[in-house]
This record gives sequence, structure tokens and C-alpha cells, in this order.
Amino acid sequence: MGLPVRRPERTPVLARDHALSGALAFTAAAPLLHVSGPALLAGAVFTAGAATAPDIDEPGSTISRTLGFFTEAVSWIVHRISGGHRKGTHSVLGAAAFTFAAWLAVTHAGSLAGKIILGVILGLILAAGVRALRIGGHHGDVIGLAGAAAAVYWHAGLSLVPLCIALGAAAHIAGDELTHGGCPLAWPVSRRRYHLLPRRLQITTGRFAEHWIVSTLLLGGLAYLLWRNTGIAQAVNHLPGTPAR
Repeated sequence: MGLPVRRPERTPVLARDHALSGALAFTAAAPLLHVSGPALLAGAVFTAGAATAPDIDEPGSTISRTLGFFTEAVSWIVHRISGGHRKGTHSVLGAAAFTFAAWLAVTHAGSLAGKIILGVILGLILAAGVRALRIGGHHGDVIGLAGAAAAVYWHAGLSLVPLCIALGAAAHIAGDELTHGGCPLAWPVSRRRYHLLPRRLQITTGRFAEHWIVSTLLLGGLAYLLWRNTGIAQAVNHLPGTPAR
């Protein structure tokens, strides 16, 4: 049994796209959840970070490098328990486990132990999300941890956390199902890998399609949904001289 080995960070563009897809998933669901204002922002930020979580099974991934030796050790353990990269944590069972852990922490947020566990979960996903989106540079982890501490202290958007974890994990798995590798949704019952696209349209990570097509679509979709959900669209429609629809 060896200690975790630091590896070069893998597919940083994919990590960014996972974070963007998480934020996009939450903002798309926001009208159904009747979420707006600060809760909309909190949910989008939480889900962006949560969308990096399934890659905790891969030493060298963005989330495994987020908090140094602690997350590298966790990643090393998860990698072995889950069967390796894109196996247990990229399945329905893995998404359910992430969601249940978040629900359990939120349910016991009134206790000291619950606050600590919830703080660790939020700190991890927020710091990973900040790192994936390249916000704050070397201070990104501090920004994420500070945001987690503030959310736990002021109970800001905590009831949304389990949903954000579920949406983030689902968005991550869906994103990986666009690639050639796919995901084993029924692991460990079945090793079959599922894809959302036919073989000819499947994406190779780190190539042109991911850099320019997927990232652009995610950014455009997120910008539109934020424009619509924050009320900016309604405000523009009510400006003097705006044609009635």
C-alpha cells in the first residue's frame, strides 16, 4: 500500500466544462424550483462545484488536487473503492451516495458534527469549482473555503445542497456520456458504458470540439438562463420604447 502520488492535473478544460454544466443545470431547473435572487446564485455556485465531484475517483483530477494532501488521500482511497476512474462515482449508485451524504449533513446541520461535515463538503466542492473555473488564481481555494464557512454560518442556501449535489453529479455524468469513454450507469451490477451520442458524434476530451463547441454552448446557455432567471429579461421588455410581445 503506497501513499498518494501527485500527478499532473488532467483535462483542465473538461473540469471547467463540468463546472459550467453544473451551473447550467441548476439555472435551467430554477423556474421549476421557484428559486430566484441570492438563492439562484448560491444554487448555481454549489452545483458548479458539485459537478466536479465524481472525478474524486481520479488522482490528478481538479477536485483531487484542490485541498492538497487531504483530497489526494481521499481520491486515492475512492479510486480503489470505486474500481478506478469512471466507474463507481460515475454511476447512478455513485450519484445517489453523493446526494445521500449531502442530505445527511444538511439534516444534522444543527449539531457541531453536522456543521463540520457540511463545511467539509461545501468547502471541497466550492474550492474545486473555483479552481475549475480558474477564479482567484492561487487564492481560489481560500475563496472556496471562505464561501463554505459563510454558507454554513449564515445557513445560506443549505437546503439546496442535496439537490445541487444530485444535479451536479448528473450533469457531470451526462457530460462524460458525450465522450468516447461513456459511463457505467449500472455499476457494479453491469460494466456496460452508456453514451448520449452515436459513435461518430462522440467527443474526444481536450480536442477542438470540447475547447470551442462544448465550452461555447455551455457559456452561451448559462448566460441566457441567468439573463432570463434574474429578471433582466423582464426589465428589458418593460423599458420605454420596447415593442410589446
